[in-house]
Amino acid sequence: MTGPQDDTGDEDTAVWKRLTAGVKAYERDAPLGSGRATLSKPKPKSKRKTAGASKADTIRPGQRTAPKQTPDPVDLRRGDHAGIDRSTRRRLAQGQLAIEARLDLHGMTAAQAERHLSRFINGALGDGKRCVLVITGKGANNNGVLKRLVPMWLKAPPLGARVLALSQAIPSDGGDGALYVMLRRSRHQP
Repeated sequence: MTGPQDDTGDEDTAVWKRLTAGVKAYERDAPLGSGRATLSKPKPKSKRKTAGASKADTIRPGQRTAPKQTPDPVDLRRGDHAGIDRSTRRRLAQGQLAIEARLDLHGMTAAQAERHLSRFINGALGDGKRCVLVITGKGANNNGVLKRLVPMWLKAPPLGARVLALSQAIPSDGGDGALYVMLRRSRHQP
């Protein structure tokens, strides 16, 4: 079944390739019909060093391995709960937190929307705002490009480190064509 041609530009294609660069398919290890998909286990690495390995690649005792990573944002639409208390989770999902800023992405290409979203989130965080509304629109047949991409951008680096939680908006704020975004508290503010 073919639908109308999508007139996405080169910018949209570049954004899509960047977003899907590290994506790998799930392999089904569970019996058919169980509905459980699991990742296949990685193959064990040989203990021999490769020719290109250097001393800089090895970790010495007492040396830090990697910086502490910020946990992923809580996505209330998916049923995530960890990292946010029950009262705040309920108030965010029910639209009871004060919306301190709004961003409407209607009519933008994916590349334009990504740039505007990044500037908006960074600016809101810099201004000490906690709860913002991002309007993506629903798109044709309730399957808009921005409706799909914006939550991915909000959960992936670099924005994911700034976002604590996101939830679908209530109907009066845009329903499933809008998201409430709760920002993390800035550690640098008094």
